[in-house]
Order: sequence, then structure tokens, then C-alpha cells
Amino acid sequence: MIKNEEIVDDLNDLVKINNDRIQGYEKAVEDNEDAGLDDLFRHYIIQSQNFRSQLADHIVRIDGLAVSDATSTDVSSKIHRAWIDIKAAVTGKDLDTILSSVEFGENAAVEAYEDAIEKDHIPAYIKEDLTKQLSELKAAQEKIKALHKAA
Repeated sequence: MIKNEEIVDDLNDLVKINNDRIQGYEKAVEDNEDAGLDDLFRHYIIQSQNFRSQLADHIVRIDGLAVSDATSTDVSSKIHRAWIDIKAAVTGKDLDTILSSVEFGENAAVEAYEDAIEKDHIPAYIKEDLTKQLSELKAAQEKIKALHKAA
């Protein structure tokens, strides 16, 4: 039973990462003035909503409780968001700052997924889904990195 609790905890951490990613991109849409980037950011919001839903399905299937608050984020995520807010306020929300912030967030998400996939107690069928999500996150990470370099 402890094993299931560990799996649920790890999956709930990924739910929180996706919540933070959604909030980060919503903030980026607010602060950004480039319509093309807004479309991309909205795409990533929907992507994380889908990831979160898939994670919640796995949690329910193993009789766990998904994070009940859809906006729940962990402490480090809140610190990250506060950092984005402060940085944006100080620098006037320029494109470089926005891209720098979302790149930082993408790096954190990729790292969290890689850590989860490495854990022995995560069942293969869940790892398969996490690996697919990770590959999409890495594509987003590369896209943001390229946009940031070009900015």
C-alpha cells in the first residue's frame, strides 16, 4: 500500500508542476504583446491541462486522491511564480524577460518528469505516458529556447 501512496505522491507532484506551468503561461499571455506567441502559450496551457487530466486518471485508477485543488502548486512553484512577477514588474515585461521566465519553467518541468520516470516504484504503463508527456515537454522546451535566443 505504501508503494501506491508513493506513486500517488509522485503523480500529484507532476499535477502541481502542470498547474504551475498553466499559471506561468497564463501570466505570459497577460504580459506578452505578440499574438503569435499568445497562440503558442495557449497551446502549452491546453497541453498541460491534458497532461494534468491524464495524471489524475492514473491517480484515480490506483485508488489515490488527486490534488483536489486544480490550482494547487508546491512551495517552490509559488516561489518561482513570485520571482517571475517581481522580475516582470522590474523590467517592464519585455519579451526577453517573458521568454527567460517560461524557459526556466520548462526546464523545471522537464527535470521533474525525468526524476519521476527514473523512480523504480512507478509502474511501466504510467512511465509510458510520462515518457510521452516528457517528449512533448522537451519539444516545448526546445521551441522556447530557440525563441529566446532569437529574441
